[in-house]
Amino acid sequence: MAIELVVTPTGLELCLTGIDRAAAGRRGLHVPFERIVGSRTMSRADAVASSPRLPCPGLWCPGRIRTGSWGIGERRQLWAVRGGADVVVVYLSGRPFHRLVVETGDCRRTQRSVEAALLHSKRTAARASLRAVLRGRDGERAPSRR
Repeated sequence: MAIELVVTPTGLELCLTGIDRAAAGRRGLHVPFERIVGSRTMSRADAVASSPRLPCPGLWCPGRIRTGSWGIGERRQLWAVRGGADVVVVYLSGRPFHRLVVETGDCRRTQRSVEAALLHSKRTAARASLRAVLRGRDGERAPSRR
């Protein structure tokens, strides 16, 4: 299979080869755990129904392949799906993508490993609170955006 989703100690590594690499215009993507909101397994039909219809750049053949970038702006998604019935969907914060949709050999097992690694990273990594982000470097409160 030309699609590989690997859980690393710092995040997820998506490796693309072949036609997936050409359609997406990239070799792969590294996503740190800080950007991952969650993941789930869903049917391919449900994932397509909740996806933008505009490939930029992307390639599709109905029922067979859907690969590359889909949508623009904050709805942009990276797809690497062949003819399988189930897909793993990883929700992200920030840019360039807000969602990764990937087909793997065992989607449910892949999704469980992503969730376990995400939970472990939240337990072990230091997280900045929202209050710390809102405060300036000198300890004063940052100006509000009203």
